[in-house]
Amino acid sequence: MKQPVWMLLALWLPLAAHASDVSLAALGELQLVYTPVKSIAEVPGPAVRAQVTHRAGSQYSIQLPRDVRRARYLVRNGEQVVTGQPFVVLEGPEIHHFLLEFDAMERRYRSAEARYLRSRASYEQQALAEEQWIAIVDNYLALQLEFEHMRHFMELVDPPEKDVESITLHAPISGYIEFENRQMALVAGDDVAGFLAPDDLRLQLLVPMQDADRLTGVQLDGCRLDVKELEGVARGFSLVAWSEAIAAPCRVQLNSVLSATPLYRHEAFLLPRSAVFTWEEKAYVLLRGDGVLQLAPVSLLQPVGDDYAVTSSIDLQGRAVLSSSVSAVQGVLMGLGGE
Repeated sequence: MKQPVWMLLALWLPLAAHASDVSLAALGELQLVYTPVKSIAEVPGPAVRAQVTHRAGSQYSIQLPRDVRRARYLVRNGEQVVTGQPFVVLEGPEIHHFLLEFDAMERRYRSAEARYLRSRASYEQQALAEEQWIAIVDNYLALQLEFEHMRHFMELVDPPEKDVESITLHAPISGYIEFENRQMALVAGDDVAGFLAPDDLRLQLLVPMQDADRLTGVQLDGCRLDVKELEGVARGFSLVAWSEAIAAPCRVQLNSVLSATPLYRHEAFLLPRSAVFTWEEKAYVLLRGDGVLQLAPVSLLQPVGDDYAVTSSIDLQGRAVLSSSVSAVQGVLMGLGGE
């Protein structure tokens, strides 16, 4: 009659130096596979909500100097554009009025500038009254401010033809474009679009406050980012963390919300889940020793794919753990056998 494997193992098991050691010779032809233990310096935590976004003030925004009837965008929202690329056509009779106003503003400014330069020499020779000089300077500076505001906008415009009711704007920098999908006409002061340089794209995430001081990085699908800043203002029981600039291989979209895995500083070990078993209500692994398998207690920190991140009272550095036939050996230890 064929004997069960656990009975054969129990019969073959000799006395060892420690009651928790299993003699390799006693395991006969049982298939044994070992996996080296890896040392790790950071351990993943539970997944958290994260957003692909940017810090306040990092966008290059273009504001409309005047109302427009219609904005016809030439690119997709969130698309990457290059400097000088046409991105929107502004249409309506207001455009014609704006171009006329810009020409008139430039003439007024040039006239005020010429008067300012002439009057400065007279003022320095004390041939011009203080009150007159102040009025000339104030008028010149006010026109200069308004003209420069309009001029910066016009630098992004195709040289318009006369009597046109549309103009095309070009991207001021290379990066991600973002604009609001509006149902109403744009008015003066509205942002027609914002541009974000690739180096300013960040991942924002909320992490538990008690773990925040150990936060070192964040893991996306196939992409790891260092954490560069931790805000000092709490949001409930969490703190806001900002990653380094998001690299192209991460393949994320502006403003997308996703699940991210925070990485915390922790000296630990990585070993296969198949190597871990429970004995006497505690987690253990079997280390390959000199002719024996040594029982070693471990504390489970976090699953990492097909592995576990663990700590142990025994130094696991440079050791190898049994990762196959573990249940059979566990049966020997328990005196219950295995398959």
